[in-house]
Amino acid sequence: MTVNMADGGKSVLPPRAECGGRDERTGAETIPENQLSEENRLLTMAEADAGIGHWRINLVTHDVSWSPTLYAMVGIAPDRALTRDDLSAFFLPDDRPIVDAAGDQVEQTGILQPTRLRMVRADGRIIYVVTSGRMDGRNAMFGIMREVTQEVEAERALILARDQAKAAERAYADFIAVISNEIRTPMTGILATIDLLRADPADGQRSHLLESLSQSACTLTAVLDDMLDLSRVGTGRMVLESRPFDLKALIRTTVDLFQSTAQNKALHLDAHGLDGAPAIVHGDSARVQQIFSNLIGNAIKYTETGRISISASISRSEPGTDYWMVVVQDSGIGIGQEALGRIFSRYEQVDAARARLEGRSGLGLAISQQLAEAMGGSIAVSSDPGRGSTFSIELPFAISMSPTASGQHTDGQPLGPLRILLAEDNPVNRRLMSALLTRQGHEVVAVEDGLKALSATTGQRFDLILMDMQMPELDGLAATRAIRALDPPASQTPILAISADGQPERRRAYFEAGIDSFLPKPIVSSQLLDMVEKMRRGAISQAEQPADHFNRERLNWLVEQAGFEEAGVLMKMLLFDVTDRPVRIAAAIRATAWDLAAAEAEALRALLDNFGNFALSRLLASIARQCSQRACPPAIIGDMVAQAAALSEFLRHQIGGMPKPIARAIDNVVETDFTPRSQEG
Repeated sequence: MTVNMADGGKSVLPPRAECGGRDERTGAETIPENQLSEENRLLTMAEADAGIGHWRINLVTHDVSWSPTLYAMVGIAPDRALTRDDLSAFFLPDDRPIVDAAGDQVEQTGILQPTRLRMVRADGRIIYVVTSGRMDGRNAMFGIMREVTQEVEAERALILARDQAKAAERAYADFIAVISNEIRTPMTGILATIDLLRADPADGQRSHLLESLSQSACTLTAVLDDMLDLSRVGTGRMVLESRPFDLKALIRTTVDLFQSTAQNKALHLDAHGLDGAPAIVHGDSARVQQIFSNLIGNAIKYTETGRISISASISRSEPGTDYWMVVVQDSGIGIGQEALGRIFSRYEQVDAARARLEGRSGLGLAISQQLAEAMGGSIAVSSDPGRGSTFSIELPFAISMSPTASGQHTDGQPLGPLRILLAEDNPVNRRLMSALLTRQGHEVVAVEDGLKALSATTGQRFDLILMDMQMPELDGLAATRAIRALDPPASQTPILAISADGQPERRRAYFEAGIDSFLPKPIVSSQLLDMVEKMRRGAISQAEQPADHFNRERLNWLVEQAGFEEAGVLMKMLLFDVTDRPVRIAAAIRATAWDLAAAEAEALRALLDNFGNFALSRLLASIARQCSQRACPPAIIGDMVAQAAALSEFLRHQIGGMPKPIARAIDNVVETDFTPRSQEG
């Protein structure tokens, strides 16, 4: 059944009797007009819902009948009469031969197989359709058509994704192959040097071998750092710090680091625009220096004679922000035009490491560009093969007025050695880091887990805490949170996180917990000392945390006000609570009864504060705050119980030295008298 829209939507089948019956010409059973109209209506609705329309072409008159769905599909009015030539005009010129071939096919075989074609809508948009059909008698064709534009686009997207995945697989395979070679080269040097050192060489040779070992280890570390950086910036989740630093001083320092390398090649390395007042800005100084180091290092590597020049200046300014342009120019081999467009592609760089004379330079440029973009900046390059290259880096920095970035306090006086708490579970790392820091004049207290770090912080004063993030008992994350929950000044102690897990999401968690800076493992001595020096310059001087102190004046006041017996009762209550309440606090924490745990901790803290200054009181304040936030590390329970036991012994010792009337009154109090009151609390 077809609908000829050229005839106003009436059926093109032979006329039917209004009430049914038999056709006088053909003898066929007729269908009532009202029933035919209803069936046409239902057919139109079904086609519209399914997105399928039907068509019929008279091969003699060339008239075309379309269902309303097809008119809507191409965006024309449903009352427009169509011919076969009109129909052909809707198809793209390139597809018209396919349309003609399809017509020949259906005339010859009686069947039109599903054929995909492109049509141009009235609004100019190109759509994809699939049509199929058959002969309707000897002089007509009948078929259906549906739009498949979304399916085609989805298919193309899948093909593109497949091709990209295959390309990524090939690039990744090349990446792994080259990185494997880059790692094996220094590793071979390390293993070979260790074998030579085992042979107990002479002192002169030993020094040379140790230097070779150090260089190989540094090379290996650099390769691993590049791999990690490439992974981080590639995901777009690079964690960038924002701290004040002197940009001019950082550039000068970076240039100084490469002076010996440049001198070994008889190159002149200089910097311009760094005189005058310090340029104190906010940003990630370590990442900025990484960009500069990559570009200066490449310039030296590909320059055999001449000079490398670095200049810095403000290119433009916005409210609160200065854009700095740093230009690195060399007189090296230059970069060909064919390679110039690919030098920042990360996988291209690795693959091109085998042909660096063409101007390709490994992972450094890809990492530098992505770091610059993560900071809101950019890197541009121009080059003249055989005459040199120029790299221009533009980075935005928030303007800082902080005077502490210059490396001194506001009074201009440098700080002295630090008292450092080192929390590291690995004994080798703990010993090496302690020795390194001690040689620099610092006092180091080393502990092997986060619980001991927290305990040390509650009872001692430290200028800096070096906190490994992965430790037993209490990890660095939980220990940092607990320290930040202590009372000042302990809660204000700067914390440097140390971890081999430097993924962006983990670093975000470290900073959210309250660390001040982050240093990735493996630890490089120079990097550790530089970071400690930076934190030393910005450290807050803290007063020494007092040791446990029992206030005898408070006891004397109680005796004067209430007499010996009442003072004895109060002291016995203190001893009982120091032993009893920590047990109930621990049980409440384990049961996540946070309100009860917080109330018990606060009650014991208040009681202790009435009788003196105790480390347990500071720990209880931290526990109460953490419980009020519905999160308290269970490992703190052990430290609380240990401190409570130590305080109990301390108080009993203090009682032993009291005047006999008070000591006798305390001994006469029966502890069981406190049990009902304690349980009610």
